[in-house]
Amino acid sequence: MWLADMLGTKQNRFFTLAQRHVAQLVEAAETLERYVRGGPPDLPDHIEQIEQAADETLSETIAELTDTFITPYDRQDIYNLAEGVDDMIDYIANAAREIKLFQVDLTPAMCTMAEILTRATHEIQNAGLALQKDAHDAQVHAANASRTEDEMEDLYRQTLASLFEETDVHRIFKLREIYRHFSNSADQANALGRQIGKIVVKTA
Repeated sequence: MWLADMLGTKQNRFFTLAQRHVAQLVEAAETLERYVRGGPPDLPDHIEQIEQAADETLSETIAELTDTFITPYDRQDIYNLAEGVDDMIDYIANAAREIKLFQVDLTPAMCTMAEILTRATHEIQNAGLALQKDAHDAQVHAANASRTEDEMEDLYRQTLASLFEETDVHRIFKLREIYRHFSNSADQANALGRQIGKIVVKTA
């Protein structure tokens, strides 16, 4: 009995860490959206704090993987999921950081892109919560998260096309770099959705 209890506690630890990590992802995306909609100028600093906390969560997850013999899912899948969450937070933080650093005006495209990322993170969170109890629901939310990449890419291309019609070269390069971070964040949302879908298939 004690062994079963110990293994159960260890396995629950992975779910706790994953939920914390994804909650940090959601908070980062929501904070970015608040920032580009005209929120307080110190919000990028808050996102950087979230980024640092998420790095600690990733380190804890890796430590647990190293110390645990039996994991609730394939250990490589757990690692890939944690690394993907952390990478997406990094891209979100980079977007906020460069908006502030480059001192560019906020644009409607940033607002729409940030809204897409917020939706994507909520879908990832819902997919993760459903993994333990409803594989179909987890798959639906994971697919929704992946689809946000297509939405972002369409907007990204349209935005760049309009941007390249402008004549201020410095502004063009600054905004292109910022928009690229939004696009990369959506790429990570797609990767996370696919990773969760892979876990669903393996455990079905």
